[in-house]
Amino acid sequence: MDKVPILRRLPRRMVVCLHFTCAILGAGALFTLYLESETTITSTVPNVLTTEKVASESSRNPRFSSSKQDAKIVPPGWSWTSSYIIPSTNGTKNSDSLTSKNSSVPLASRHYTAFHDKTKYIYVNSASTTSTYRPARLTYGVVKKRPTPTPIPDTCQSSSMTDVKLILLWTPFFGFWGYFPQEGFQQCSRCRNCQVTTDRSKLEESDAVIFHARDMSLSDLPPVRYPHQRWIYYCLESPPYSDFPGLLHMRNMFNWTMTYRSDSDIVVQYGMVVKTHPRKIDMQTLLWSFRNKSKSVVWMSSHCPTDGGRDSYVKELRKYIDVDVYGTCGTLICPPESTGKCLQEFSDKYKFFLAFENTICKDYITEKFFRTLKYNIIPVLFGGAKYDKFAPPASYIDALSFKSPKHLAFFLSGVGKDFKLYSSYFRWKKNYSVVLSSQKECDLCALLHRTDLKPSSYYDIRKWWVGESNCRTWKPKR
Repeated sequence: MDKVPILRRLPRRMVVCLHFTCAILGAGALFTLYLESETTITSTVPNVLTTEKVASESSRNPRFSSSKQDAKIVPPGWSWTSSYIIPSTNGTKNSDSLTSKNSSVPLASRHYTAFHDKTKYIYVNSASTTSTYRPARLTYGVVKKRPTPTPIPDTCQSSSMTDVKLILLWTPFFGFWGYFPQEGFQQCSRCRNCQVTTDRSKLEESDAVIFHARDMSLSDLPPVRYPHQRWIYYCLESPPYSDFPGLLHMRNMFNWTMTYRSDSDIVVQYGMVVKTHPRKIDMQTLLWSFRNKSKSVVWMSSHCPTDGGRDSYVKELRKYIDVDVYGTCGTLICPPESTGKCLQEFSDKYKFFLAFENTICKDYITEKFFRTLKYNIIPVLFGGAKYDKFAPPASYIDALSFKSPKHLAFFLSGVGKDFKLYSSYFRWKKNYSVVLSSQKECDLCALLHRTDLKPSSYYDIRKWWVGESNCRTWKPKR
């Protein structure tokens, strides 16, 4: 060993090399962990953030005056302040930017909850512009860059069922649960990728929750409100027959409205008139029908008296022209299940049909008008709608455009004696046709897929629904 000193130093050098190698490997491992931590640091904050603070009635914010407000003001009758900011785990307020892990759209910087009656509202102070955005896992710091998702086109033809929107029916429709049939989406020319459920256990995953006005109750509201949802006020009855005290307590509860009103988010009509290719009108058949009509005016109704005063109008009208009245409002009978058959008999016998609405309210038109257009009988209308917006030109006679029922009676008598004038009310059929259906399923599904809608809510749904409906009652002039 003395002659070969290098062999004596060999074990010491091997130990040094081993330590050096371990140090390099350890440094590499630490550097790798550092890069991963810089890429994404997953937060332990839960999806549903809550606070124990509850707003009081005295904290109502008086600065809101319009009927629609930003969605951040969501619980009925309550307003938000900075005291409802949820503290973060490190003792500071959550003012850090929160970002969705699977979206390029930033989430809100603060989360809030509040209680109204039995419903807990979970909201953020700045929402995504995506109308039906559902928050995913929340992450702090730098997020892995992902490609921006392609917006869903208006036609929704490229959408797949993997992007399905779930619609929860929270209430029935006069006790009937099939008012939003799933098969209705198959008839849509645009969006079809929506599903309907009545299972309340699917509340959290639902994109829309529908409440029928006549079946709503303050004691039966969802226990939790989620930020991604759109709560929808659904009503086809006019305000005099759908208003109830509970609406006063439903401020900022509804995001969208689905009614017959033309200023609704989703307009639901009992029928529509569509333009078609020009067709030839059989004037000989119309003339033969005109000559064989033995009576003048017919009215069919089973609701008397009414808020609009139509029964009083008909009573006054009958002083100047013959009016046969079918249903419980009169003495003649047409079975409820035989409406179509009765209308066909009316068109063979009568020249005019009183398609009178039970209320005189803005945009209120029911099936009475649209179904009458399908027959060779002239509809005489009584209501608050601007009918030229919904009906073909020269297809009806508006009773309320006359000074009195007496003036209307004289006009009907003149039209009923002049075939040239009478036939002019059917010329619209050359270019138009009537469709007795609603597109509510298709319109709702398309709206749920829109990505350009900002969150909004109706601050005072009763003011919009009742106060702005311009309802009135007809009364005879003395």
